[in-house]
Amino acid sequence: MTLRADTNADVPRRVSAAFRAEFPGDAPRVFFAPGRVNLIGAHLDYSGGDVLPLAVDLGVYVAARLRDDGVFRLRSLDQPERVDVVLSGLGDVREPGHGWAAFPLGVAREFARVTGFADGADLFFGGDLPMASGMSSSAAIAVATAVALDACTGSGLERLAIARLAHRAETGYVQVECGIMDQFASALARAGHALLLHCADESFEHVAIHGSGFEVLVMDTKKPRTLAESAFNARVWECREAHAVLRERVRELPWLAQYTAADLERAGDGLTSVLRDRATHVVEEMARVAAAVRLLDAGDVDGFGALVHQSHRSTATRYAVSCAELDVITDLACAQTATFGARLTGAGFGGCAIALVEPGASESVVAPVREGFLARFGVEPGFRVLNAGPGPRELEG
Repeated sequence: MTLRADTNADVPRRVSAAFRAEFPGDAPRVFFAPGRVNLIGAHLDYSGGDVLPLAVDLGVYVAARLRDDGVFRLRSLDQPERVDVVLSGLGDVREPGHGWAAFPLGVAREFARVTGFADGADLFFGGDLPMASGMSSSAAIAVATAVALDACTGSGLERLAIARLAHRAETGYVQVECGIMDQFASALARAGHALLLHCADESFEHVAIHGSGFEVLVMDTKKPRTLAESAFNARVWECREAHAVLRERVRELPWLAQYTAADLERAGDGLTSVLRDRATHVVEEMARVAAAVRLLDAGDVDGFGALVHQSHRSTATRYAVSCAELDVITDLACAQTATFGARLTGAGFGGCAIALVEPGASESVVAPVREGFLARFGVEPGFRVLNAGPGPRELEG
């Protein structure tokens, strides 16, 4: 059983070959942007909280070549939609028929607004990142597109500007109520490090994790996240409502994540039980992130892992974004002596969870987790050990 993910040279080769077959002419340039898992800081980014995502060595590849007629032609190894559009004809929000292509089209539209770019491009996508799994394939598509357009046009945008551009494309054109974590984690990644991102002011620092005493085992429940988008947007609005109550009844702060447990008590019956649960998760998760970074710096992996699992329990109960499959697979993983902690990653409602495991011990964890999960759901989950990958880049040759 091979659990560790090595760089998959076959994917960029296939993307480049498919591009040449679809779009004859000069050879394309090929770019990569990573996906991510979030170690801790669940559902905090859109409430102005702190998060600790880790970019992984799987992601999205795009072969790109500019055109001079304002037309964008988008293709994918993994998706059936073939989309040809004129850049100047794009509206303010996505069209349903564009499907997955709404993400690169949103980036193209925003890139044109920022740089004045008025030409077109042929873009062919592929990846080794599971789609709709909670590892942020959509942000990887957006960042890969932005990096490709920036490099091909020589615009010279900084990585922070690319992260912001990709986020605006997703929240504006694609109309997803997301925070900044996914795009920033992909665009600003550094090999061997997690990204401590302070979402309230977009400041960040890189936190070394190599030598920290654990490896990251991704566990794919294989459950589609069919409710993720609508339920995710509902959680965003619930947090906004809780914030509005606290601003009116307690004190004026710019972000929900900046309030305290005492503030929630002072709000009294102004917070419904649902809003109190959402706000309590946010406040307590902020404290967990701060403690987790201190423990990670101190090399206390047991303490760090315990906070990671507490994070999962809070997202399952107070935030209500888990599901039976995610709860079972994390509990099964935590029952193994080699596991420090486990939690869902991404929006929830299905997809993947992560387990922090003693280095080299993932196979001993996988066997009982697979057996227990298969017995409960009749589905064999997927497993992979991931590395802290580098940020977006152009591939040589």
